[in-house]
Amino acid sequence: MTTKMGCLRSFSKVALAAFAVASCSQPTACYAFAPVSFVTKTTTPLKNQRPSNTVVAAVVDPWILQEASSSSLLAYSDDPLGDLMFGANGVVVAGILAAFIAIGVGFVALVPKVGSAKFTLTEEEEETVYRVVNGFDSKPWEKELTEAGTKGYVNRRRQAVESKEAYQKGKLARDIKDKSLRYSEADLGFVACLLRAAQPLPGSVLVDLGSGCGRSTLGCATIFPDFSKCVGIEFLPELVTLANGYKSKVKGKMASVEFRSGDFALEDLSEADLVFVGPASYMSDKDLLPAFETLRSGAKIMTVDKRLGAGFALIAQVDDPSGDLVLNTGFVYTKL
Repeated sequence: MTTKMGCLRSFSKVALAAFAVASCSQPTACYAFAPVSFVTKTTTPLKNQRPSNTVVAAVVDPWILQEASSSSLLAYSDDPLGDLMFGANGVVVAGILAAFIAIGVGFVALVPKVGSAKFTLTEEEEETVYRVVNGFDSKPWEKELTEAGTKGYVNRRRQAVESKEAYQKGKLARDIKDKSLRYSEADLGFVACLLRAAQPLPGSVLVDLGSGCGRSTLGCATIFPDFSKCVGIEFLPELVTLANGYKSKVKGKMASVEFRSGDFALEDLSEADLVFVGPASYMSDKDLLPAFETLRSGAKIMTVDKRLGAGFALIAQVDDPSGDLVLNTGFVYTKL
């Protein structure tokens, strides 16, 4: 109890002294309760002199008086910041300054990385990406931008949420999928860079796990039309219907595309030469590893924001300097 009371009184002294300094920022007379032991700096005598800013008088509380030998008029100071810093622990101040400097250096180091490099696409890749983007957001209102993305994307996400809620309605939490049904769309320029890093062979088969409305599946089929087939597997049947509708809206040359409704963890992926898993940071190994078990040795997997562990060898990493603070990283693995 004695120790706690001593700490309380020490804290009170510091707080009251800080109040005395803070109270002197206005050109008025103000009073502060403080023992003389806290008045350590005197810059101007008060006798026969009228200060230009303010006068602080000490009115000593009887409780504090027990801690102090006497009280007197606090000295005028025109340097409140100096008074605040006077007697401060130099080591503590240096530590605080070092922390601020470290934060600043870290931020400066990040800024050049953000937006300093863009996707480097060929003219052919840019043209194919444009065809897919225009196929999904073909109407003027769909192209309008919001904080969440284009209005077309916002509408597709709304439909995905409604479909997810309809599937989950009336079911127990332990019996439903949730996190793995989040809707997202990968940047197709990023997908093009991932495909280039994966180096698919003509005639190979690509499977898109969690294909949603089919944007990435159709993107892969358009960016690399030499696939023999691109298959999108989506759990929610309503989104498969939407994906088949978008297939006719993407014009120009593309590989054969097929959309299936089902749980990709239960699918036989032995025919796949290349697997794409879109933004998958929220997907657990429980969602993905069962699907990868049926992949043949040598098959490649492209992931966004998802690292794979034992049984897979990393062959390429693609950074996504998209020009904002939401950065993605792509990985290309081969199954051992």
